[in-house]
Amino acid sequence: MKIGRAFPSEYEDIQRILEDVYGHGFNYFPSAYPSVWKKVNTDFENIFVIREKDKIVSLVRIFPLKTVQCCVDINLAGIGAVSTLYPYRGKGYMNLLLQHTFKEMEEQNFPLSVLGGDRHRYNTFGYENAGKVIELTISTRGLNRYGIKAIPSYRYDLTHRKVIEKIMEVSKNLSYRKKRTKSDFEDIYGRQGINVYYAEQDRKFAFLVISATEIREDGNKKVFECGGCTELIPGILQHLVERFGFIAFNIEFPDFTEIPEYIIPLASSWTIRSRLMIKIISLKQTMEILSKRKDFLFPDNEEITLTIKDKESIIVSKEGGVIKIERGKGRNEISLTEIDMVRLLFGSSFWTPEGTDIKTVRVLKQFLPINIYLPLLDMI
Repeated sequence: MKIGRAFPSEYEDIQRILEDVYGHGFNYFPSAYPSVWKKVNTDFENIFVIREKDKIVSLVRIFPLKTVQCCVDINLAGIGAVSTLYPYRGKGYMNLLLQHTFKEMEEQNFPLSVLGGDRHRYNTFGYENAGKVIELTISTRGLNRYGIKAIPSYRYDLTHRKVIEKIMEVSKNLSYRKKRTKSDFEDIYGRQGINVYYAEQDRKFAFLVISATEIREDGNKKVFECGGCTELIPGILQHLVERFGFIAFNIEFPDFTEIPEYIIPLASSWTIRSRLMIKIISLKQTMEILSKRKDFLFPDNEEITLTIKDKESIIVSKEGGVIKIERGKGRNEISLTEIDMVRLLFGSSFWTPEGTDIKTVRVLKQFLPINIYLPLLDMI
């Protein structure tokens, strides 16, 4: 079975396939995800297809994601548009396409792949639930208890050129983020279903992005992201309470260390969960990049061997304050399947396989798990 790349002339056909497979309305994808699915933003080189009689019947797309994870740059290969037309299912087309994309990821030097999906579907391909999201619930009770006063806030629209530039500037300070161009910001913040509010006070600036129409079953409004001067954010929330009568907000962060000190006392509760599924494309490349993170606290004069069964082994060691990553097998080996290695390295909480000796557990605990976080508006 021949696998090919999509052509720009097939753009409309691809949209109709996605709508049919996912049950969405006409032109849903370019409307909901303009930064990646408007025709001008569509990366046809990374859309892989199977055709029957010159008709696309199955496709999958790689979305290159330039991200910052705890202040370290790492490129992730997002997977999306996993689609096979109903009459052509059961022929193994998607298995062929996904295996093909994994080879493409290796050739394009992606260390990790991420997606959002069902683990029963994607465990087979080496993906496992991983990463961590902390979602806080902030209610009017918390805002009132701490005497939060409303700060005059304004809704951003595409005519506010200087505002988007300020948002871009303060977003650079976020420890976890996807790198966006100005066009990305404008596409994402201009799409239906979200509103962006900002406030300026004493030369300080802050913003937050909130769902425009959707209210959760518990009556809470979803805050997709925020940034800037953290002292202003509670005041923006209080402004929205007084302006629209909202009763509570759900706002997420990648880690407790990333939650501003002015925010956490206001929270009435929080939950911790995974949202991503992760697949390791190159263990060596992954650890070389992530070992540069400020929270990668591998102990001095220690050595660990990490082995993905039937795939790859690396030695992680540190001597004289210098971390070294090299291929091969050394002391203190942890040998795991693909998905268990994801659980070990990137799980929402610390985990080791049964039988791991106490000394090795103590070493692993000092630098694992490593969080990988993708903002909700950048999920594919």
